[in-house]
Amino acid sequence: MGEMILQIEQNKTARQTLKRLYPKEKGEELYRNYQKRKIGLMIGLIIIGLVSALGLHLCSQMKTRLAEGAHLIRNEWGAGDYQINLVANTEEWSKEFSFLVEERALTREEKEQRKDQLKILLPEIIKGENQDLYHVTENLNFVTHVSGYPFGLAWKSDNTKRVETNGKVNREGIRTEGEWVTIHAMINDSQQNESETVTYQIYILQEILDEKDIFFKILDERLLKEDEKTAEETKIQLPQEINGKIVRWKEEKEDNSIYVLLIFLLGSILAGKGMDYDLRRNLQKRSKQLEREYAGFVNKLRLYLSAGLTVRNAFMRITKEYEKNRRNGKKHYLYEELKISCSQLENGMAEEQVYFDFGQRCGEMRFRRLSSLLGVQLTKGNDQLLKNLAKEADNAIEDQRNQARKVGEEAGTKLLFPMMLMLLLVMFFILLPAYLDFGSI
Repeated sequence: MGEMILQIEQNKTARQTLKRLYPKEKGEELYRNYQKRKIGLMIGLIIIGLVSALGLHLCSQMKTRLAEGAHLIRNEWGAGDYQINLVANTEEWSKEFSFLVEERALTREEKEQRKDQLKILLPEIIKGENQDLYHVTENLNFVTHVSGYPFGLAWKSDNTKRVETNGKVNREGIRTEGEWVTIHAMINDSQQNESETVTYQIYILQEILDEKDIFFKILDERLLKEDEKTAEETKIQLPQEINGKIVRWKEEKEDNSIYVLLIFLLGSILAGKGMDYDLRRNLQKRSKQLEREYAGFVNKLRLYLSAGLTVRNAFMRITKEYEKNRRNGKKHYLYEELKISCSQLENGMAEEQVYFDFGQRCGEMRFRRLSSLLGVQLTKGNDQLLKNLAKEADNAIEDQRNQARKVGEEAGTKLLFPMMLMLLLVMFFILLPAYLDFGSI
């Protein structure tokens, strides 16, 4: 219920704001068009999000690398090589060719440091899902390469029955106690054509199988046999039944499209909020513009009334001057409201009602007060109105001065932090040479 009331209030505020910004337009039609644009923008963003999510789901984007100038910069070791298309031009010839920019090679000292680090790191890597190398129950992770290290790895086992060269562990037949196995890691440097062997001891625990372990062990063996049997075929038939149990297979896929969709859904909501924010900001600009033009308008109105014109004719004259002198496309809300008032007067509406509507449409307290003064003059005459307008003009000019002073103080406050940064920067450049000279003594 509270959310419904809040939505109604927001819609009412949007209608009033649009009516003030575009007084010549029909209120309901203006509000409907605004809502159509807002909803259209939000739906458009949602559609873009759907398309982007689908594109991310189906395609991968190509990455390009650009090089500038007359030289190429190598990637640091580990960042990888990159291919770049180059065009060589002379006054007579031009040729396009592809060039592979290889990553920077490590020095011998850097390689030795990384090799020592790798020896310490390997036991933690190859243990796989085991607790450590002294409590081995699962297959070992015999990697052939470790990211961040420029070496190839080859493995050898003293007991291939228990530990194969691919890291597979066979605990079958180990019932009472575990069994020690020695494995060897050969660290190869292909660039220097050098190798070094590191030895590790592992302890394989006895085999304890439950019904689940037996089932999946048989399934694993069946998979391996099927793979060997169909090595020369295009398809591998997965087992569908093991010991009377039906096996259903499902592929695990990584799909990030939902995140893209959520981002665009959020973006559509923010876009709608942004349109509402722009509407409020335009209303603030209108209010500030009306405040700036108020003093000039009152003085001009006072001048015409002093010359013997009525308020009605003064409104008409000011509006005609605005239309005649208008050069750029900048919108003046005050004179747009005056045009509406002139149209109402020409259509026969009562002057008192026209002036009242003028103050209500402008919305500012000053204009509502002015509209009351203009209504009163219909019964009391221009003499009292001229005195009131003179007082109103003086107050408006004083308010403008105070507002300008306030804006200047705010601008000075905003500039304080950048000025402090500039001062620190100047002090740094002054003191840096002195500090360097002092360090060289």
